[in-house]
Amino acid sequence: MTDNNDTIIELKGLTKKFGDNVILNDINAEIKRSEVVTLIGPSGTGKSTLIRDLNMLDKPTSGQVLFEGRDLTKMKDKELDAIRAKMGMVFQSFNLFPHLSVERNITLAPVKLGYLKEDQAHEKALQLLKKVGLEEKIDAFPRSLSGGQAQRVAIARALAMDPDVMLFDEPTSALDPEMVGEVLKVMQDLAADGMTMVVVTHEMGFAKKVADRVWFLDQGKISEDAEPEQFFSDPKNPRAKEFLSKLIEV
Repeated sequence: MTDNNDTIIELKGLTKKFGDNVILNDINAEIKRSEVVTLIGPSGTGKSTLIRDLNMLDKPTSGQVLFEGRDLTKMKDKELDAIRAKMGMVFQSFNLFPHLSVERNITLAPVKLGYLKEDQAHEKALQLLKKVGLEEKIDAFPRSLSGGQAQRVAIARALAMDPDVMLFDEPTSALDPEMVGEVLKVMQDLAADGMTMVVVTHEMGFAKKVADRVWFLDQGKISEDAEPEQFFSDPKNPRAKEFLSKLIEV
């Protein structure tokens, strides 16, 4: 059992159903601080549902989601909003506000929620854009950005709230292949800086190189939880073996 001081997220009996359809089935797992966990597996196995359950964007049918020891499933909306500020979320479709500049996309939440004053938020935006290699785009609008640039701005926006955890739901799946690398590089740098990350991804190279642990989801369960070297060289679960054997390159 992981020491509680090291555990930032704990799942206890997490179950999600839509009618009679069981999406997640009694999941018990832990994520430690500064750990990178990648969720992989065939489509339709509950990966996106699981990551959305972590910050209650999608509420589980039963079970508990503990964040820093507090059960999110029992919180009211106002409490949840405060917790979500600590859990940055990056979606596959960027979700930038098209009518706002890159700077305003990044500064809107911390200013509106009272975390930063305007001048502080501007400095923070500039700092974060430098981090993702886009400081020259501070006055640009989303329509002028490539997909890779837009996703890097979305990452900067999530970081503006100084989250304790970053959640990524297939952040590269909507990108042209040549733009994937620039986004993965930013994520790799975040991991190197010690950011706790949970990543739903089809990028096996990233999972192999950057993850501390791989969760293989199948039929609503984490059917394998292993270090990347172990998982990619000798998976124990037959479905994981079958999944990997179908990939062109691992």
